[in-house]
Amino acid sequence: MRTLFSVFLLLIASEVSLAADIPDFSANYAVKLNGIQAGELKRTLETDQTGLRHFTSVSQAKGVFSFFKPDIIEETSLWRLKDNVVQPQFYRYLRTGGKKEKRLEMKFNWLDMTAQIDDREHPWQLDIEPNTLDKLVYQISLMRDLIKHKGDQITYRIADGGKLKTYQIRILGEERIKTPMGEIDAVKLTRHRDKDNERETTLWCAPSLAYLPVKLEHIEDGTTFTAVLRRLKGMDYEQAFIHHNNTSTIDSHD
Repeated sequence: MRTLFSVFLLLIASEVSLAADIPDFSANYAVKLNGIQAGELKRTLETDQTGLRHFTSVSQAKGVFSFFKPDIIEETSLWRLKDNVVQPQFYRYLRTGGKKEKRLEMKFNWLDMTAQIDDREHPWQLDIEPNTLDKLVYQISLMRDLIKHKGDQITYRIADGGKLKTYQIRILGEERIKTPMGEIDAVKLTRHRDKDNERETTLWCAPSLAYLPVKLEHIEDGTTFTAVLRRLKGMDYEQAFIHHNNTSTIDSHD
């Protein structure tokens, strides 16, 4: 359970983000393990005085699960637009609070097409390609691409695990889903993996919120993890959600 929860916290840290033309905001997600409240995820998007955008994801276990996995996982991506394409400048991964702390930083040098990676033990250099993204910021590109994309698949090249990987995102259709903020129409997506890979990841992104993910589901080894949006600031969402008489417009808990 400890390993699976760690994987999911990392996964949602990489599967959820915001588009470049969306104003600065913060979003909170409730994380459940097989339907039981297990943790929380918070995302923030901020712009500094130079126009550099800071996208941060912080996730941690809550309640009884915090005894099994007390780690706090924080990812940060600094990026800007270059010719209307998301271009990462710096990426940091931090895991603290548990027995095995970890820190990794990646600096992108677009002049010589390299990324300098430092994990405090074995620094190395990775050759990158045009439009290479980091594991967090690629979701920003996904949201921007969904606004204009007409096909059923989007592909990205990601600097991940010391090498370049190909992420394939497939568009499955549309669904209306329930959140603590009300019901909302969303586009259903999945990250395609090899046939022998038993992991399954699904995203629901809301067009009315510039394709902000409002729900994520990850299934692995018979265990289902979900993250559902429960609070949003900095975005006009009042018209995006469908409210019923017994539906609260916002979760009252932090």
